Amino acid sequence: MGRITSKIKQSGKKPAPRKRRRADGELRRSEAYLAEGERLTRTGSWAFNVASGRSFWSAEFFRIFELDPATTQPSLSGALERVHPMDRLAVQQRLDAAIREGCDFAHDYRLLLLDGRTKNIHSVGHPIVDKFNKVVEIIGAATDITDRVRAERALRRSEAYLAEAEKISHTGCWARSPISGELFWSQEEWRIFGIDPRRTKLSYQLFLDLVHPEDRASLQEISARAVREKKAYDIPFRAVLADGSIKHLHSVGKPVFQESGEVTEYIGVTMDVTERKLNEAALQEAQVELARAARLTTMGELAASIAHEINQPLTAIVNYGNASLRWLAHDVPNVAGARAALKSVVKEANRASEVIGRIRTLLKNDKPEYIPLDLNGTIREVLALIQSSLQSRGVTLRTNLSASLPKVLGDRTQLQQVIMNLIMNGADAMSSITSRPRILHVESAPDTSGGALVAIEDSGTGVDATISDRIFDPLFTTKPNGMGMGLCICRSIIEAHGGRLWPSSGSPHGTVFQFTVPASVMGSAPHCE
Repeated sequence: MGRITSKIKQSGKKPAPRKRRRADGELRRSEAYLAEGERLTRTGSWAFNVASGRSFWSAEFFRIFELDPATTQPSLSGALERVHPMDRLAVQQRLDAAIREGCDFAHDYRLLLLDGRTKNIHSVGHPIVDKFNKVVEIIGAATDITDRVRAERALRRSEAYLAEAEKISHTGCWARSPISGELFWSQEEWRIFGIDPRRTKLSYQLFLDLVHPEDRASLQEISARAVREKKAYDIPFRAVLADGSIKHLHSVGKPVFQESGEVTEYIGVTMDVTERKLNEAALQEAQVELARAARLTTMGELAASIAHEINQPLTAIVNYGNASLRWLAHDVPNVAGARAALKSVVKEANRASEVIGRIRTLLKNDKPEYIPLDLNGTIREVLALIQSSLQSRGVTLRTNLSASLPKVLGDRTQLQQVIMNLIMNGADAMSSITSRPRILHVESAPDTSGGALVAIEDSGTGVDATISDRIFDPLFTTKPNGMGMGLCICRSIIEAHGGRLWPSSGSPHGTVFQFTVPASVMGSAPHCE
């Protein structure tokens, strides 16, 4: 202890008071905290003395500007050298304005580092004035906001991509609070509904007012039920815009849950499917026209058969009419014979009318009408029309129609077209057969799913395995004068009825075409948008 006291006396220094040591320690701790705070926030402090031109930079300022405090003297020119050339003049002008006007400032600029990298800086400054209100010093801070700028840029790019994707796909985003009713729409959502967000206050009632009156109640019911059950929902509906135009929309919503299990909001999308609906309607119209063209082609092939079918009752009418005239021309008219002949005339006339009626039905251009019908009766009507044509081709027709066949829900004309096309294809497939009988089987039976199954089997050459996968392709045909649309149309019709059509090999020869049609159930209908 004495040696220490001796050394102090020799140096001429007095021990520092305890309070001073404590103050020095607190100051150093405060400086350490400040330095650590600057490092954590990436904010460096600086000061510039206007009169002397001297500058002060904190350690973090040196680090942000990537300058070495051991070799670099803080100066305004030194800092400006690191500023990006395109931003340097603006930084100098901001500083000059602060010195001249004595006002605070805040601005963003870039640094250009030696390796070519750039940093984004947010700088703030505050002037210190003397008693004469003259700026003597400016103190400030520079924050490295490079990461934030990159994140904001990435966010803006992501938002731009999302907005473009929404525009391309005609899909808008929305969010709604089921409690407050507060609603959010993306820009595309506003565009879909044809509303300017700058002139309209968004509300759920505004949305409901845009929904087509015929769809509004069901939309509210489905939406309310989903909220009660905390489930997602999927709603197709129509909207009526301010100009009176109608849009077909499809909305999908999903609940967002709190940790407690409560639903905080629903988020979802609205897809504008108007163009698709119009295209589907146009496609369906084109299919109807194409089906009618195919029917006309088929009827052209059956012209001889049709003429024969009509000629038979007409010939009978002429014969019975002549007979009645002869019986009435006798000196003693044979009234009973004439009456019987005239009854036969009426019968044959009705028969001719039925033939013409069946032809008119096949040639109708009506839209599909799905009603419960007897499929066996539909088959018999077609067979009655083409019986003579099959006979003229040397085809023997055999039928086995199940008495327990359920009624099906379908369009009579379209199903007749399918049956006629498959039968005539079967007859054509046997046209080159000479070594065995040409037999065509037409059968019906209940399907395993509860509907009806129809099978049409020929004894022809069969379908070549190399083309079996293509027979339903549009414009593909094996007939010299074929359109290549018959089987394609048949499959479209059967699928629109909710059934399916497929081929298989016959035994021992030929091909079997089978199709199913679902049974008629109250309240059900085939999918045919």
